[in-house]
Amino acid sequence: MISVFLAVYLFIGILLAVFGPAGKRISKEVNSARGTEFSNSIMGRKQPSEFKIRLFRFTLTLSFVVLWIIFIWSIFKEHLAYEKKFRITKKTIDGMYFHLMGGYGTLSCKDCDFRQDITSFTHGSSTSTSGFQCQACGKLTSRRRDEPFQNSHGLNQNYSLAELPPDQKPSRIEHLQTMLQLCERQMKEYKKKDWLPTWESTVAECKDELSKVPADELAAIKKRREDFEAAYKATLFCECGEHLEREQVLFCPNCKSLNLSYELQYIT
Repeated sequence: MISVFLAVYLFIGILLAVFGPAGKRISKEVNSARGTEFSNSIMGRKQPSEFKIRLFRFTLTLSFVVLWIIFIWSIFKEHLAYEKKFRITKKTIDGMYFHLMGGYGTLSCKDCDFRQDITSFTHGSSTSTSGFQCQACGKLTSRRRDEPFQNSHGLNQNYSLAELPPDQKPSRIEHLQTMLQLCERQMKEYKKKDWLPTWESTVAECKDELSKVPADELAAIKKRREDFEAAYKATLFCECGEHLEREQVLFCPNCKSLNLSYELQYIT
């Protein structure tokens, strides 16, 4: 009798861990442990190996399967709160937006026969392509953005500023400036007891690296960035003469309906 009870108990735990809200919570914790290039940079750590990530997932899953009766109520409460928030958000967000789509795909209208392949957002190392729509005539188009500086990430991401090739230094300088501003803003916003342990060291490292860059070089990089942004902004006009928008809700160019669907083909 006990063996049957244990088998049923573990079976329920496995179902909850794989198909239930616990599975989503475990995936969330795993993604948090993996981090992103940006978050790992902020925290001053390397991304864990895939072996460690898989071991972490296995440990979480096994722990939940064994102890699910202790955790299940809190997980369900969190899940219900998330579903409620999602329903409210879904009601608030009426229509389709570029920033909620991503990649390259096909936009179709459900109220007429309109159908067009569009780019929502794709990117490479130093380039990106973003989708836009004219709010006057409804034309859907895209604009390519080629960054003015060669990306210093990738194979050279661990090099110091002095070790980088000259064409990659401006990119690293902008990165250092961004990290410095971000950390200093967070340090002003939060009490010192809530600071991440890497913020002070990151500020010190960024200031040290930037102090070695001549003022005229910093000014030249800033000027080139401003000129680039102004030139790019000047391309954001439709053939009809009106401004192209990316943040507004998408509508059908034919019938103006908001009842659209998007079929993703690929994302980069």
